[in-house]
Amino acid sequence: MEEELLKVFDEQFNPIGKAARTKIHAEGLWHETVHFWLITKTSGNYYVFLQKRSKSKKDYPALLDITAAGHLLAMETSEDGIRELQEELGLPAIEVDKLFKLGLVKNIIHTNQLIDNEFSHVYLYIVNKDISFQLQETEVSDIVVSEFTAFYQFCMAERNELLIYPWRNGIVVSEEERKVGKNSFVPHEEAYFKKVAELLNQQLENLK
Repeated sequence: MEEELLKVFDEQFNPIGKAARTKIHAEGLWHETVHFWLITKTSGNYYVFLQKRSKSKKDYPALLDITAAGHLLAMETSEDGIRELQEELGLPAIEVDKLFKLGLVKNIIHTNQLIDNEFSHVYLYIVNKDISFQLQETEVSDIVVSEFTAFYQFCMAERNELLIYPWRNGIVVSEEERKVGKNSFVPHEEAYFKKVAELLNQQLENLK
C-alpha cells in the first residue's frame, strides 16, 4: 500500500515539498497536525477532556494526550482535520459555532524512536455536558476529564500532579479520582503545554 504523503515546511512555516510520514519522522521534517481540545462546563466549572491512547498504539501507548489529534495529509486543510473528532471520538456532528481556532503552535517531541517536529493547528471545542463518545478502540481506550483551572496550573508548571476523573454518561466520577504526573502524558515539550494552556484560558475568558 502506498504510504500517505504530508506537506513539508521550513521552520517559518513556508511549504517546501511533500514526503512520506515515515521519512518525515525519521528525519525530523516539519509538518502539519491538528489538535482538538474539548471542554465542557458542569456544576459551574470547566473540565477539559483527555484521551487515553490505546495500548495497541505503536507510539506512546496508554499515555494521556490531547482530546483528539491527527496528521494533515498533503491535500488537506486544517478544517479537514475535523474528521479526527468523528474518527477517534465518534462525534456524529460538529457544532461550528462552538469550535474556535486558537492558532498555530510549534509542537516538538524527540524520542529514541522518532523526531516529531509539528506545526499544530490548535482548536477549542465547547461541548455539552451530556456528550457521549463512541471511541475508536484502536486509537483511544478511554476519555477522562480534569478541572480546567488545575489543568492550566499543571501545564504552567505551577503544580506537579493533576487529578483526573473518569467521565461516564455526562458525570464526573469524583470518587474514582487519580493523580498523574507529566510522565503519564505523551512527551510534548513544556513550551507546547504552556502555550496551549494560555490559548485555552484566553478563549474561555473571552466567552464569559
